Amino acid sequence: MQSMAVVEKKRALRKDIAGFKRLMTQETKHAESMLCVEAIENTEVFSKSEIILAYWPLSDEIDLRPLILKWHPEKTFLLPQVVGEKLELRYFKGEDLLAPQGKYRIMEPRTEIFTIYDKVDLVLVPGLAFDHLGYRLGRGAGYYDKLLPKLYNAVKIGVGFSFQMVKEVPVEPHDEVLDIVIVPK
Repeated sequence: MQSMAVVEKKRALRKDIAGFKRLMTQETKHAESMLCVEAIENTEVFSKSEIILAYWPLSDEIDLRPLILKWHPEKTFLLPQVVGEKLELRYFKGEDLLAPQGKYRIMEPRTEIFTIYDKVDLVLVPGLAFDHLGYRLGRGAGYYDKLLPKLYNAVKIGVGFSFQMVKEVPVEPHDEVLDIVIVPK
């Protein structure tokens, strides 16, 4: 019965976050995204990382495009592609090789697949909410909860807007914990 309560708490938190997102201006989204990009660049793990799993943002996510475009091809960037119930990793080789896919119309690479999971140094993870223990609330499909355990050598950094850092994210046993959460202060 407890897990039903967790499911309800997650649903309520997703609704709250959606309300905050609707109130955000483009200026705030851009400013907070740039603060996150700068904070990521200033981490020791980023400077040491060679292979980084990032994401091409939806309109309501921290925009990592400036980071990817600045550091590619000096660093190898991977982007996720939704395939059925899981995420496959594909090489980022430029914006011209991205195409909108799936129900969210996420820009995904049309490049070869990457399967050497233990070689990924850093994962930048989007989310709807994060807490100080490193828990994240996603959109509910569990894509990252299935993927992150395979990336056992990677440092996992959640990135979000300032309002996405909450006191506590409701968790279930399958929810993965992040190593670091970066949100603008």
